[in-house]
Amino acid sequence: MTRSLVMVPRWAGSPDTDFHPWLTAKLRTPPPLFDDVRTLAMPTPGAPTIDGWVSTLAAEVGPVPAPSTVLLGHSVGCQAVMRYLSALPPGHTVEGAVFVAGWFEVDTPWDTLRPWLDTPMDFERIRAALRRCVVVLSDSDPFTSDFRRNTRLFEERLGAEVRLIPGGRHFNNPQEPAVLAALQECFSASR
Repeated sequence: MTRSLVMVPRWAGSPDTDFHPWLTAKLRTPPPLFDDVRTLAMPTPGAPTIDGWVSTLAAEVGPVPAPSTVLLGHSVGCQAVMRYLSALPPGHTVEGAVFVAGWFEVDTPWDTLRPWLDTPMDFERIRAALRRCVVVLSDSDPFTSDFRRNTRLFEERLGAEVRLIPGGRHFNNPQEPAVLAALQECFSASR
C-alpha cells in the first residue's frame, strides 16, 4: 500500500512557499518516510473558502483516502484538513495528521477569516478519523498569542499530542526542522 503525505498550505501559501519545498526534499531522502509527498495548490489562496478548499482536498486525495495517508495542514490548511476529515464516512480513518500553526481562534480576525472561525466542526468525527494527531505550535505566533489556550483546545477537542516550539512564530521559514522532526518521530515507527 502506498503511504502518502499530503500538505495543505497556509493562507496565501502555495507548494513553493514556506517550508514545503525543503520538507518535500528532506522527506524524499533515502530511506523515504513516504512513498508520495505533495503539497496541494489550493484555489484562491489569498481568500480561501471552506467549500473551495475542502472540495479541492477531496478531489486531490479522494472522498475516502487510503488508510496509509498522513495529512499536514499549515494554519488555515489545518482548518481545511479538519473539515475534510469530518466529512469522511463513519468508521474510516487515516494514519494521522500534523497541524502546523493550527488554530481555533485568532487574536484579530478579518472579514474573510470569519467563516473559518464561525462555522462549527464535528470534533468527535475528526478525532475518530485520526489514528494519530500531532500539533506543532509556537509560543510566539502573531495570530494566536494565547498558546496555552490553543494547546488546551487541541488536546481537549482532538486528543492531540502538542509540541510547543519556542520562538517558532507562524512557521513561515524556508526550513522548519520542528515540522520535519514531528513527522520523523511520530510516523517513522509505523513505516
